[in-house]
Amino acid sequence: MERTDTDQLRLRPARLARLRERLFREWCFVVAVVRHRGLSLLLLVLVIAGGSELLWRGSPDPRPPLFDRVYGSWNLVFGQPPAGSLPESWVGRAMLFVIPLLGLAFIIEAIVEVSAMLRDRRSNERSWCLIMSRSMKDHVILVGLGKLGFRTFKLLRRLGHRVVVIEATEKNKFLDEVRRDGSALLIGDARHDELLRDAGVEKARSIILATSDDMVNLEAALDARRMNPGIRVVLRMFDQQLADKVREGFNIRVAMSQSSISAPAFATAAVEPSIVGSVVLSSELIVMVRWPVQTCPQLAGQSVGDVLATFGVSVVERVPPGAPRQLFPPPATVISSGDELVLQGEFTAVMALRSESAAATPA
Repeated sequence: MERTDTDQLRLRPARLARLRERLFREWCFVVAVVRHRGLSLLLLVLVIAGGSELLWRGSPDPRPPLFDRVYGSWNLVFGQPPAGSLPESWVGRAMLFVIPLLGLAFIIEAIVEVSAMLRDRRSNERSWCLIMSRSMKDHVILVGLGKLGFRTFKLLRRLGHRVVVIEATEKNKFLDEVRRDGSALLIGDARHDELLRDAGVEKARSIILATSDDMVNLEAALDARRMNPGIRVVLRMFDQQLADKVREGFNIRVAMSQSSISAPAFATAAVEPSIVGSVVLSSELIVMVRWPVQTCPQLAGQSVGDVLATFGVSVVERVPPGAPRQLFPPPATVISSGDELVLQGEFTAVMALRSESAAATPA
């Protein structure tokens, strides 16, 4: 299985979160058993309760206590005769044959069906996935399990969120990984309302449309918004102009174009090798750069807060020589000449600092 960059993140679900997830699965199973076998269980209870009354009706022996009568009727389900003399009435004698037949029929049927449900649960079959997805609330629906979708799925699961995956084809290479994780997986076209309902769209917190077809993503997004007006829509689109129109015209809060995400990374990597990350935020290009302080001597002796106030860039990471790294060091932390820093800020501010450093450093 392909290893993704999200596997390297230092994210571990808390023990309480893992326990909550396990209890949720067991609760889903109990609810499913009650839904499927509730009538049979009720009939079995009625057979045992009715038998506990009819067995001893007309018997010459003193009437046993209630618990003894129910226990005797329960034993009779498994072919064990009740204690004491056999009933003399024809009704009681008939119960000696009726209770075992009815009781064993209910129990055998329940064992067969529960075993099938356990099998479906182990193999993550559609029936079990429907049980889980219909029991969820405040979960995330992920449509499309390509490379982007799979990485998104892995990160959401490592963050501890419940995910219902919708994938169009059974031939997807990432399906086995989702099944091993135990998450709900539905195969079909996300543009069908019934499939979105099966995924619990009415109770979901958000839906991520990550297929490679802009029109499929857009149609499924609009259907989800129609069925759940408050759902957060994260839309993948390749056409940036269409993405902008969708964001403005349909009030979809996030519309991501793959090219617009990749372009800043490609461009900034070409012009400045020290840039380790970039993103466009409110029409501004924000970058992160990794610099040794010796290449930017005016930072030495300044505090983290002074760097932000003076140069308009923030210190994301500080690595002192021979010491553990500090992620988001406190504002009062003083920078030394041997440190290595990761700075974040607007591209123009970072490049201005780079130019100032080059001018201040003797040739």
